[in-house]
Amino acid sequence: MQKQSKRVKPRVGIFWWIDGQCIVDSTALSQAEPYGDALTHPTSHIDYWTSLQERHLVPQDLEYEEEPRGRAGYDTKRKEYFLYADRCIIENAAAVKAIIEALHLPADTKPSPDSHYRCAKCLRRRQDR
Repeated sequence: MQKQSKRVKPRVGIFWWIDGQCIVDSTALSQAEPYGDALTHPTSHIDYWTSLQERHLVPQDLEYEEEPRGRAGYDTKRKEYFLYADRCIIENAAAVKAIIEALHLPADTKPSPDSHYRCAKCLRRRQDR
């Protein structure tokens, strides 16, 4: 009997990297929402974080923007996936690899910084300069 390999399709989504763990909420590209020239996950960081807190999966006293986070989407003009993330994630090869794998993105997806995604640590580091 031959084994059939089922290739999982890439997904778009939001994520955090907390204590060496990836927290992801994602959507199939076919269910993604248009945002300019991109297709993105319809759920916001704050809404998903609130649901995590309601289910006691993250600390109640921790705000969604305190930990490193980011978003993966699909650029419809360039026909490629993008990964915007906090510098704490971008500078951590293991974190980038885990997020790419969790979202089934192409291995050559390159992370980029984005001003929306700066954790408390990165903001403090910038103020110290």
